[in-house]
Amino acid sequence: MAWAEFSPPARRTAEPPTTKSASNHGARFIALAREVHRATEVVVLEGPASLAEVASRVTHASSDLSHIMRRMTENAHAGDRTGKAEDTALAAERERILYQAVKNFRVAARSVIGNTN
Repeated sequence: MAWAEFSPPARRTAEPPTTKSASNHGARFIALAREVHRATEVVVLEGPASLAEVASRVTHASSDLSHIMRRMTENAHAGDRTGKAEDTALAAERERILYQAVKNFRVAARSVIGNTN
């Protein structure tokens, strides 16, 4: 998955997700999170030290969102809707933080390779 494919979350106004759609969304998120973690491992291990801290922020932001997504998926499977509004708001905030971390990483990576486009 290329960094350019990461975009801010779209606003959704559709019906509430079913357990199956929540599972599908969770699976997609997990796949994306794994790609993020793999990419940051490469940067931390093989890239310049100046990118290691920025890459670490991406990993931490992804992990924070992952914990919330996992809890939301578990609650959806259990039929537990208590805390859904709070978790949804928290997930949206964590998505925004992750998006910003990726954006900052991209800027830092461009400066390292000398590409300012």
